[in-house]
Amino acid sequence: MPRKKEKEIIHRPDMLMQAYEWAMMYIHENTRRCIYGLVALCIVAAAVSSFFVYSNYQNKKVQYQLFQGIQAMDGYGQTRSQEFLEKAEGIFKKTAEQASGKPRYISKLYLANISMVRGKRDEALKMYQDVSKNSSNEVLTQLANQAIKGIEKK
Repeated sequence: MPRKKEKEIIHRPDMLMQAYEWAMMYIHENTRRCIYGLVALCIVAAAVSSFFVYSNYQNKKVQYQLFQGIQAMDGYGQTRSQEFLEKAEGIFKKTAEQASGKPRYISKLYLANISMVRGKRDEALKMYQDVSKNSSNEVLTQLANQAIKGIEKK
């Protein structure tokens, strides 16, 4: 009895071969549709890959801007030159407008620090509150909350 079942299984057509034959018949009968579908798939793949390349470029650009701003703040910390402070403020404003997510809130934290240096406590408090409420990053939220507590104590 088991031998008979084995022979039946062996003589049954293979599922993979049936699927392959069906696909070949479909492609042969609908060649034009298949070519159009393949072209559409290539266009979609090119668009998606272009988006990711562009997004990666934008992220690197924003990170470079943040780096320049942080360097300018470091220069201000060493020399107390208003030139460095103005440069940093310009860079962080531009980054806060253009970027989204974490880089945006990092820029806002630095802008709030610049506002504190210039004596604009209300403006700084608003920026810290914005970061505290909207940032999904815990570290940025904690930094903003600590700054808010420090402002409220004074």
